[in-house]
Amino acid sequence: MTTDDTKCQPEFISGSRWEMLKQVRHDISAVISVMKISGHQRIRFGTDGWRGIIAKDFTFKNVGIAAQAIADYVKSGSRQEGVGSSKAEILHPTPYTLHPAVIIGYDNRFLSEKFALYVAKVFSANGISAAVSESAATSPSVSLYCKKNNCLGVMITASHNPPVWNGLKIKLQYGGSVSEKVIGEISQNLYKNKVKIDTVDEVKSVALNLFQGFNNIKTIDILSDYKKYLKSLVKLNSASKLKITIDSMDGSGSGIFEQILKNEKQIISIHNNRDPLFSGINPEPIEKNLTELKKAVLKNRASAGFAFDGDADRLGVIDDKGRYLSPHIVFPLILLYLLEGKKLKGKIVQTISLGYLSERIAKKFGLPFEEVPVGFKYVCEKMRTSNVMLGGEESGGYGWCGGLPERDGILNALLITEMLSKTKKKLSMLVDEMQERFGKSYFLRKDIKLFKPVDKLKFVKDVENLFISGHQRVDSRFRGNGVCGNLRVKEVRTYDGIKIIFENDNWLLLRPSGTEPVLRTYSETDSIAKTNKLLDFAEKICFNLNEQD
Repeated sequence: MTTDDTKCQPEFISGSRWEMLKQVRHDISAVISVMKISGHQRIRFGTDGWRGIIAKDFTFKNVGIAAQAIADYVKSGSRQEGVGSSKAEILHPTPYTLHPAVIIGYDNRFLSEKFALYVAKVFSANGISAAVSESAATSPSVSLYCKKNNCLGVMITASHNPPVWNGLKIKLQYGGSVSEKVIGEISQNLYKNKVKIDTVDEVKSVALNLFQGFNNIKTIDILSDYKKYLKSLVKLNSASKLKITIDSMDGSGSGIFEQILKNEKQIISIHNNRDPLFSGINPEPIEKNLTELKKAVLKNRASAGFAFDGDADRLGVIDDKGRYLSPHIVFPLILLYLLEGKKLKGKIVQTISLGYLSERIAKKFGLPFEEVPVGFKYVCEKMRTSNVMLGGEESGGYGWCGGLPERDGILNALLITEMLSKTKKKLSMLVDEMQERFGKSYFLRKDIKLFKPVDKLKFVKDVENLFISGHQRVDSRFRGNGVCGNLRVKEVRTYDGIKIIFENDNWLLLRPSGTEPVLRTYSETDSIAKTNKLLDFAEKICFNLNEQD
């Protein structure tokens, strides 16, 4: 039996929107099957929590198992290193039955508020006081609440993943990403104890009644304090003269930047409503997803365009010429402003996949510089334990001193707005001036699909053997590759994949997944042609090694 979809189309939904809705109909059907409460996929905490496909992996049953593991961690009285101190601090110095010992936030995804409620009920059943944000919230706002109230946080979000995904992030009392050590402790609790409310009737009471209230679970306004926090860190006195375009990508950051700036006539907002389908665009602020933002910036002659991911901890930037600025441009631009505009000092920390401009700037100003593995949790750890002025990652997450040890897309958008207001220069001019001083940057990333997952340690060793130490040239098998064959190897770093640094700071990073048949390759040089050739070179290395296997 077939039906004519056009007869079902409401008049208020456009043709293109209707086509997109039809396209995801299959996915939504799968999502609705979450009501069956199946949960056969095992949970695995990764770099930033746990994510899964709704109804397949991310089910109420599995969310309950994860929440129980976190509850067991809270009840164990686990101890964490004190910030800037050799003493250890108890996670909850007051009984975990008093005030909210756990705050739960959620984003705009399908059923996120229901998953948040279920997590709260699991904590409550374990005798742990829990509260839920009264509205959709950003990950940084949850982190701020944790810091101010010395509590643990859970954020229901899949960040930048497609609409059929959801996930769970954990924040600790210092207001930042959970450490590797704590993730390990929580992971050990998985499947250890039965979920306190894991009965079919109680689970269904949450899952099936989509309009159920929070009943006896306390709700808290966490966004008001977050907005005050944002205002305290930036000076926007003359920002009203700027025209800014905001793309919230239909995420939980929608409307916050606009409310801070209070400049409605000069702010153009797109994708700023709750839409679990994210207008058909993955809520990841990378260039391929920001076509509409580019057009809006040029059409409205805006000073800049800012985009936030699904939970608003990452930032994408478009300049006044409609150019996408990669994090390899944005991060050093922020660094330069913090140094020259705000007169800050301290250590610079970035993940291995970020670029050389920030390292050059740090060297110019005599600042300590450190690279860490991919994952903001490694940056967070350094921000907590040493005098870090600025930390960042390749995916558009940045954090700086004075705030939390946390990435924050909205805060950094406000900081760039302050930069434009204070310098009275166009964003494109600031970028061009920085590159005149410290060199040009052309960064690209390419993921190569493999036939099967590779042994990470063996892969790194095999690639390392292709390069002779002592500033020698690339292995003779690859000298036919134009640019690469003429470059000398300055340094090889192997603490997260393998990063080969050539002369003039050009570099190539290869990171095998280990769990998926994917090789992630990254490169930055002073010309787009060189960058593309280095990525081609990476592919050649990959398939050469595969043939040997």
